[in-house]
Amino acid sequence: MNYTIYDLIERLIDIEKNAVEVYKKIEENAKEKNSKNIEIITRVIRKEEIKHIKYYERLKEKFNYELNDTIDFYLYDKVVKLLYEFKSQIRIPYVDNVQDLIKYSLEFEKNSISLLLDIQGRLLGNLNDVNNNVYKIISNIIEEERRHEKMFSDLVLK
Repeated sequence: MNYTIYDLIERLIDIEKNAVEVYKKIEENAKEKNSKNIEIITRVIRKEEIKHIKYYERLKEKFNYELNDTIDFYLYDKVVKLLYEFKSQIRIPYVDNVQDLIKYSLEFEKNSISLLLDIQGRLLGNLNDVNNNVYKIISNIIEEERRHEKMFSDLVLK
């Protein structure tokens, strides 16, 4: 079986869906505690994660028929292991205030970027690979995640 960027994007969508569920649970907990600020901010963050899912879905649709670049089975297996480990470490945090929530979200985004950089590095077999479509798409995804990280970074109280 040949693996492509399409398969990789599917795995990234799973992680984003997990993040949406985490934020949904945080929002429910905030509602139970009558913490309106946390509830509102969490809803906004959850909507941002849903936008990420839609972004990935658009990438999938856009490149479904265009991308035939396959990912070596051995490399894909290593990448899937990284994704699985990352996904299994996602936890619902205790959020006492909005800054806790923003710090958690910022940390999640930083970890996502680190994961993507690791994946990109593993898929980079030689210098010519920086010109292949898989590398370029992962670079675009990293830039999208960096914009998200900056949004949270700007909100953290120094």
